[in-house]
Amino acid sequence: MKKFHFFLFLSAVFFIISCGDRKTENQTGLRDDPKDDDIYADYDPTSDDDIYADYDPTSDDDISADNDSAPDDDIVTDTDSTADGDIETNDDAVTDSDSTDDISSTDADDIEDSDETADDDDPKCDLENGVTFTKQPEKMSVVLDNRSVFLSCELEAEGCGITYQWYESQDEPEDPGTAIPDALETTFETPVFTEKGIRYYYCAATAVSPSGESRTYISDIASVAYTAIPILYVNTPDSVEIISKEEWIEDADISLVGAADESWNFENIETSIRGRGNSTWSRPKKPYALKLKTAREIMGMPEHKRWVLLANYFDNSFMRNEAAFYLSELFELGWTVHGEFVDLVLNGKYNGLYWLGEAIKVDKNRVDIDDGNPEMTDDEDKDYLVEMNIYFDETLKFKSEIRDLPYMIQNEDYMVDENDVITAGGQARLERFQAKINELEKLLYPDFTEGMDTNDCSAPDESYSEIIDIDSWIKFWFVNEIMDNWDAGHPRSDFFTFDSTNNIFKAGPVWDFDLAASRRPSTCQLNKTIYYNALFKSPKFITRTKELWNEYSARIDIDPQIETMKNRIFIAAEYDAMLWGRHDYINGTLNNDDLKIFYDYAEYLKESILLKISVVDSFIENLPGSEVNP
Repeated sequence: MKKFHFFLFLSAVFFIISCGDRKTENQTGLRDDPKDDDIYADYDPTSDDDIYADYDPTSDDDISADNDSAPDDDIVTDTDSTADGDIETNDDAVTDSDSTDDISSTDADDIEDSDETADDDDPKCDLENGVTFTKQPEKMSVVLDNRSVFLSCELEAEGCGITYQWYESQDEPEDPGTAIPDALETTFETPVFTEKGIRYYYCAATAVSPSGESRTYISDIASVAYTAIPILYVNTPDSVEIISKEEWIEDADISLVGAADESWNFENIETSIRGRGNSTWSRPKKPYALKLKTAREIMGMPEHKRWVLLANYFDNSFMRNEAAFYLSELFELGWTVHGEFVDLVLNGKYNGLYWLGEAIKVDKNRVDIDDGNPEMTDDEDKDYLVEMNIYFDETLKFKSEIRDLPYMIQNEDYMVDENDVITAGGQARLERFQAKINELEKLLYPDFTEGMDTNDCSAPDESYSEIIDIDSWIKFWFVNEIMDNWDAGHPRSDFFTFDSTNNIFKAGPVWDFDLAASRRPSTCQLNKTIYYNALFKSPKFITRTKELWNEYSARIDIDPQIETMKNRIFIAAEYDAMLWGRHDYINGTLNNDDLKIFYDYAEYLKESILLKISVVDSFIENLPGSEVNP
């Protein structure tokens, strides 16, 4: 009889150990029992990482941003619930074995204590605490024509069941929207976009406790915009942040998609990138400079290595520079900068509406002047691209003798060494060019004496016209005055060229109008800035001004230009405002509460230019001098 009791005891122990092994198998997920429906009840194969297997990263960054190799929370929850079921079954088996009289009460108590410990380790569904989104949908995304975007959200609620429902609103982010049929998974693919606009989506995740109590949690609102302008993707190595205007970040790459001409699209072009600008660099939305490894065309613009990304942070219309460039081309002011609007996605994140354009550089396709050669001797000169700018922050710089105007030479080739130190030949050329500028000022202000206001000087010596290209200076004034570009008067970003062979000082190209057209003055403002206070005393300059105005003014048709640009970028501009807001100018010049949306700023720009054209027309008509033949 003792042997029989001992045999029963061993059988019970063996049975308990066997149950423990089964529980371990279920908890580690190694068991594969097709008869156990609990494991598969809520499993959704579409939430598995395999949905990304066919993802094309060039289609939209948001998809790759949502790729998450972490285990699916639903699967973990289901596995835990399966383990709970097994434990309960094993307890029943132990209870049956406990009916055997020969098992001691001590052994039975040990078994019960062990089972209670296992129950204590089981996850409990707490709807008040510990519930969090482990994945949120991307808040802002841009999409191409006839393409869609993948959005994802995942809720972590240990021990709870979880269900998902996606919602859409086509109008406002505050609109609760409508439930999307069959959008019940953690990942949702939007419908394709065929019309310009902004749509809003969010995910409602409901956690359910075993007792049936539930609570719904709302994800971030995801907006998706189809703006119908190209998308420029810029990626820096390891997504490093661009924090310097001086140091280039190398080994970055850019890709362009959605261009008007498909042949303009490109992928993974190697580039260096850094910040740029002066006052704009201190703002949250940064402008950037690009230096491609290999020169190439971009969107039909001639090939070059150097390009700029303008943020237009101070310009809520985004169109002031483009309006000025339109006028420059209309007045045939030499080479004019060109560019195109793009949506910028920087390191996988939407960064706003930018203007991708040509940097002002000496080149046969841009500022076409003689840049010198390596065989130049120290007494030989070259042509110069010059900027007047109060920031005065270049290596080759000087201030003029009479007006104290800040000159900076932009084309430094054959003038500085690899350490940006001026060479002997460079210093000699700089001094000869400075002497030319001082000579020009003496002709413009012939009776100037120390301490005298140059506005009080007599009319210039008319031989100045042998040194400057009068037509370019007049056209340069036309563009800046019509745009009311008070930046030009400081001066800032006033570009000129000097032809050393012919000894000619020429105005242009025009640049930097994001602070322009912000006032509506009733008089001209730039007729006394830089050298114009002397030039508008010159009969020769006045006569030619009237001639050129009569020739060109009737051609100005700014209304359709603004309307075309406005219709092209209005969705992109509104989407940019959702990210960066709208901004008054740094000096509070424009602080009009009536201007609230992009259309208001576009209309303000158009009306400001039209008003200023009438001001310029009246000013020229009343200039002194001989009458001009029609």
